Amino acid sequence: MHIRRIAIWAMALGLATSFGCRQARRMQDKIAINHYVRGQLLADRGELDAALAELAKAVRVNEDLSVAYSAMGDIHRNRNDYPMARVSYEKACDTNPYSFKPHYNLGVVYQTLAAAATTVEDIQDYFRQAANVYLRAMVISPEDFDTHLNLSACYYSMGKYDLAEKYCKAAIVLKPQSPEAYSNLGIIYDNQGQAYQAIKAYRDSLELDVHQPKLLMNLGVTYIRQGRLKPALQAFRMAANEDPNCPEAWEQLGTCHYHVKDYDKALDAYNNAVQRDPANAAAHRGLGVVYMTQYVLNREKAELRNKALAAWHTSLELNPSQKDIVELVRKYTVKPAEPSL
Repeated sequence: MHIRRIAIWAMALGLATSFGCRQARRMQDKIAINHYVRGQLLADRGELDAALAELAKAVRVNEDLSVAYSAMGDIHRNRNDYPMARVSYEKACDTNPYSFKPHYNLGVVYQTLAAAATTVEDIQDYFRQAANVYLRAMVISPEDFDTHLNLSACYYSMGKYDLAEKYCKAAIVLKPQSPEAYSNLGIIYDNQGQAYQAIKAYRDSLELDVHQPKLLMNLGVTYIRQGRLKPALQAFRMAANEDPNCPEAWEQLGTCHYHVKDYDKALDAYNNAVQRDPANAAAHRGLGVVYMTQYVLNREKAELRNKALAAWHTSLELNPSQKDIVELVRKYTVKPAEPSL
């Protein structure tokens, strides 16, 4: 009987100890949550240093508080401190492997770090890490459009065009009204040499949103690769109308006008490009080509030759690695007369 009483007393003591531990844990969790909430309120007021300090207190009290790490990542990311954002989001993912938001945000941070990296190895490594974390995010939230589209962009940047195409198409299934997804698909097809598929994707995107000058530029370049100057001319004209300050649109427009032998319009387009970007070597080169072509057709107008040479000199000063233009300058430059004795 005495032995039994001792056993029962020991059991009661164990229960009391266990209850006390749970109570202490609950109290710690409450303290950590209070720090987290204060941190979020401070962040909303723009007091970011104070917010980070409160969130740091939260994770010191409860090192498994994933939402606090995620909130720290948000602050660092908004400050463009992507290395610190990476550390915070990685910790958030480690402490809660089933939370979608930090996984997605970590993928975005990896992509941003890739864009800022300076070596091929670092760029590829960041894109690889971004792809891996997006794949984990996709398991958590299989129907998130942005995750599929970003994953496609990562694979495209890694040169894995088949996977880029796969996930871009999956994004389109999730959001058929996205012009961005169709535009990306067109770029992926272009880089695989599938010009007609690229053109269809670009057109599908334009049907959803016609105001896309960059897409129109891509479409025009694809037409040029096919030797289709008239539709290319139309695409570049639309791009210039959408963004009149885009020198590349005017430069490409000048090239198309030149190839259809509309030299006056070619000169107008190239001059528009130069006015918008005086450092556009290709536009100065184009001006020289048009002026010299006109001179060859009418050699009595020496001023055309002089204008061509001046434009080519400017182009070469901006981009010296144009061996063909160097040769043309040498060919058409009039040598000074020998002085008479």
